[in-house]
Amino acid sequence: MPPPVTPPSAGNDRLAAVYQLKIHLVGISPHICRRMLVRGDTTLAELHHVFQVAMGWENWHLHRFKLWGKEYGIPYTGGIYFADDARRVHLGDFPWQVNDKFTYTYDFGDYWLHQVRVEQVLPPTSLPAHPVCVSGRRACPPEEVGGPSGYDQRTLDQFSWAYEAADRLLAGEDIREDDVPTWFWTYRPEHFDKGQVNRKLAKLYQLKGNPDFLYSQGGYDYFFADERP
Repeated sequence: MPPPVTPPSAGNDRLAAVYQLKIHLVGISPHICRRMLVRGDTTLAELHHVFQVAMGWENWHLHRFKLWGKEYGIPYTGGIYFADDARRVHLGDFPWQVNDKFTYTYDFGDYWLHQVRVEQVLPPTSLPAHPVCVSGRRACPPEEVGGPSGYDQRTLDQFSWAYEAADRLLAGEDIREDDVPTWFWTYRPEHFDKGQVNRKLAKLYQLKGNPDFLYSQGGYDYFFADERP
């Protein structure tokens, strides 16, 4: 159901407020999560990109938010239709209270469901610029891995391969021709780099003057090439 109508002054206060959000990726243990500070005047179209960068996704797939019983998102050709324009709906348009929750789903095939909880509502001075990540745990799953169940199996496969590969290297074998996914060589499930996330967020917000910012899809590789290890 839609949020109740509130006086204009209350709406203005919510748009100026800063929200501390905890994003938790559902279905994976140990938890993969991020804690963010986001201004209330952030549109849902912007928030999609903020969540993509904070979590570590690549923006390859469709998405949707579900807030107060209604779905929102950025429509793409061949995608799903949304009644409201996510470029005009702001986080602060809703009367959030501490512990309120909403969801963000990314990639309807793998179906990565994120639960988002409002942990604090802070004064405007708490965040003078763009959104920032204040903490997080563990690495984002690789794209196209098959959702939570696929992630569990593939990371077990990666561990087994790495264990065997180490023994083979000691025996003088060449493992460069192994037929394994590319990320098997580089993915570190326990790794999280808050500084890198915030550098990416700062760079992403340089695009806000470009009308393509809210509709960019197809991967961030070209934009964050200098942040690759």
